Amino acid sequence: MPCPSRAAALDALRFCFEAEAGRRFWSGLAGPPAFACVIASTDTAEIPGISAAGETPEKRRFTAALDSEFLVFGRPLTLPEIPRNPLGPPSPVVITKAALDGLGVVPLIVDAGTRVPPLTPRLDLGGVPGRCITTGNAVDLPPGFRERCREAGRYLASRAAWAVIAESVPGGTTTAQAVLEALGVPAGGRVSSSMPGGNHGLKAQVVDQALAAASLPDRPSGEEVVRAVGDPMQAAVAWMALEASRSGPVVLAGGTQMAAVAGLALRLWQGGEPGEPGRMCIATTRWVAEDPAADLTGILSHLPRRIPAVACGLDFTDSQDPGLRRYEEGLVKEGVGAGGAACAALAAGRTPRDLVHAIEEVVRALPPA
Repeated sequence: MPCPSRAAALDALRFCFEAEAGRRFWSGLAGPPAFACVIASTDTAEIPGISAAGETPEKRRFTAALDSEFLVFGRPLTLPEIPRNPLGPPSPVVITKAALDGLGVVPLIVDAGTRVPPLTPRLDLGGVPGRCITTGNAVDLPPGFRERCREAGRYLASRAAWAVIAESVPGGTTTAQAVLEALGVPAGGRVSSSMPGGNHGLKAQVVDQALAAASLPDRPSGEEVVRAVGDPMQAAVAWMALEASRSGPVVLAGGTQMAAVAGLALRLWQGGEPGEPGRMCIATTRWVAEDPAADLTGILSHLPRRIPAVACGLDFTDSQDPGLRRYEEGLVKEGVGAGGAACAALAAGRTPRDLVHAIEEVVRALPPA
């Protein structure tokens, strides 16, 4: 079968914000990307009902480790199975795994501060897990952390002509809302969630408590924001992306969490941090882009610089796997770079149907729940 043209391959992507800039961005990419998944822990995930990225608060402590192990080895090691939504759907890591395997891309695991480190090779940034944001003092940035993050971004950029940076942080959409609001972006009711309907009421309570405890100045610096109400992944990815963008295009693989990272990176850049924000793009899934309980484009429209966003058009409606079909109910939407990895696979010429079949194969090989 002949390889489709780049233009035909891009027709499988949905350019949902700054479409012309997004099409230019993806049209200019060549070859498979370098891929990093930045993992971290935040005690915000321990709040009952705040996240479904793991069946219980206790199991959410293992989510980042299990996602990492599955990405690297194709099987979980720390516990018998990969994270699941309490209602059944498997972690979006299955999408990322299928896409990266098809591209022949080996993921780099970057640990920004985890409670349970994965049993994989990993690049350790020397970070520490985040406290609950309701303390108003959520993140410690140890000496040298910024420099190690930038070196990680430099290393990632050296592996390929372009880079994809993903995340695995349970509770991360709540810290995303807090960071966005601390940056002056109206994010209430706009941030996506692993919970059906978006649990906006609980998020608002937590974020309001966090911002009250933080007592930030009118225009805080990027570091002040993440230290007060963020999580370690956000700081790591912001610095990594800024550094990698100096060498080439960077895809922030995620939905509203990566919108918060983009906002943080822009605030750092405005404060004098080197980087090329014009080389950044957000890539997510259709389930985030079309989420009726969120508003990714509304968030992006309030950032000080227009960063394009694209979504993969995967559809599990007719999937043979019942867990995957539940994605269409809004039970799982994004994570572990699923949207960015899928967009990379589609842009390389893989059809949505073929990618769905590959994802089903990955799910069939999972250990029984």
